[in-house]
Amino acid sequence: MISQKYKILYLTYHPDIGGGETILLSLLGNLDKKIFEPIVIITKKGQLSEKLKSLKVVTHILPLPGYLIRTFFVPGMSPIGIHKTYQLIKSIKPDIIHLNHLNLAVYSGIAAKILRIPVIATAHGSWDSIYFFQDIITKIFVDKILANTPQTAKNLAKRKILDARKVKVIFFGVDTTIFKPANQKQTMVARKILNLPQKNLIITIVGRLDPVKDHMTFLKGAKLVHEKLKNVTFYIVGSKLGDFSISPRKAGQSSSYEKQIKDYLSKNPALAEKIIFGGFIEFMPTVYNATDILVSSSPRESFGLAMAEGAACALPIVTTAGGAIVKNAQTGFLVSPRNSKALAQKVLKLLKNPGLRKEFGENAKKHITRHFQLQDYVTRIENVYFKLLKTTAHIRRRRKMNLLNSSSSHS
Repeated sequence: MISQKYKILYLTYHPDIGGGETILLSLLGNLDKKIFEPIVIITKKGQLSEKLKSLKVVTHILPLPGYLIRTFFVPGMSPIGIHKTYQLIKSIKPDIIHLNHLNLAVYSGIAAKILRIPVIATAHGSWDSIYFFQDIITKIFVDKILANTPQTAKNLAKRKILDARKVKVIFFGVDTTIFKPANQKQTMVARKILNLPQKNLIITIVGRLDPVKDHMTFLKGAKLVHEKLKNVTFYIVGSKLGDFSISPRKAGQSSSYEKQIKDYLSKNPALAEKIIFGGFIEFMPTVYNATDILVSSSPRESFGLAMAEGAACALPIVTTAGGAIVKNAQTGFLVSPRNSKALAQKVLKLLKNPGLRKEFGENAKKHITRHFQLQDYVTRIENVYFKLLKTTAHIRRRRKMNLLNSSSSHS
C-alpha cells in the first residue's frame, strides 16, 4: 500500500488544444490517481487550462517564452522565467517532472538539477532533434525521453550526442470506447450537430491552423476534386494553436497563414462555397462520425493522432505523411507531400468506390484496436514512472549512506 501519492509535474507550452495536448489530457484522465498526483504548469490560460480545470487537475499558469528563434528551434532562456520556474517547482516538490514539450527543457532542467528531480520528456517528432544544440540541451536536462515512434527515436539518436539507452519508444493510444464506427443514424445526427449537409460526401482535415499542417495542399486538392464531383463538402477542423509565421499580432488580427487561406478561397469562390471551417471541436468523435474520408496534408507526421482517432472510427485515410497509422493501399493511401494532384486522385478513387472506403475503414479500425489502445499507452508511461522512482530512491539512499560514512570517518 502506498501511503503517499507520487507527484508528477507536467510542463506544457501551448494554451490551446492540438494533438500533443490531446494525448496529455488522455494520460492525465486515465492515470492511476490512487498512486499518482498530476500537477500541470502551462504558459498561459486557454482551452487546455479550462479542460484541466474540468478534470480537477491542479494547474499553475507560468508565462514562459517558448522560443528565442522558432525557425531554428532555439528554446527560450529567460533568466526571470528560469527563476520563477525554480521557485514554483521548489514549492510543489514533485517526484518527477514530465515535459510535454522539449522546448521547456531549460526552464525545468535547471530547477531539476538543483533540486535533484528526475526529468522525463515526450518527443513528438523529428522537430525535437533537427539541430545538434537541441540534442545537447536534451542530453544535459532530460533523464529519459519517450519517443512516440521508432522514427522519432532514431532521429533523437542520429548524431550520437544522446545516449540511445535514454530513449524509449511508447506509441500514443486511442480510447476505442469513445472513438468507434458510426451507423447511418449516428452519422446523420453528427452532421446535424455540426451543420454539415446530410446528402453530400464529407472530406475532413483535422489539424491546427499552422503552416506545418499545409492546408494549402488540401485546398488545392479540394479544388481538383470539386471540378470532378459537386456533391462533396470539405470540412476543416482545428484551433489556431500556433501560427509562428509572423511576429506576435494584435487580438483579432489574421495571421499570415490565415490570410493565405482566405486569399486562395477568395480567388476560388466556387470552392469556397464547399468549404466549412469547424474551428476547435472538443468532442472529436462527432467529427469523425460525420466524415466519409479523412485527409492529412501535413508533410511530416511522426505519429498522427487525428489519423489514429479517425482510423478507430473506421475511416479511410488519404495522407501525405502516414506516421505510424496509415498502411498504403490497406488502411488508406499515402501520396507525396505537397502533391495536391496525387491527393485529389486518391480522394476521388475513394469517393467513387464505397466498397473500397469500407474495406480500408475496417482495416484501419483493426489496426488501431490491435496496436494503439489508450490504456496500453497509460500503463507503459506509469511503468516508466515506477522504474525512475525506484532508481531515484536507490540513488538517494546511496547518497545518504555516503554522507553518513563521510561523517563517521571525520568524527
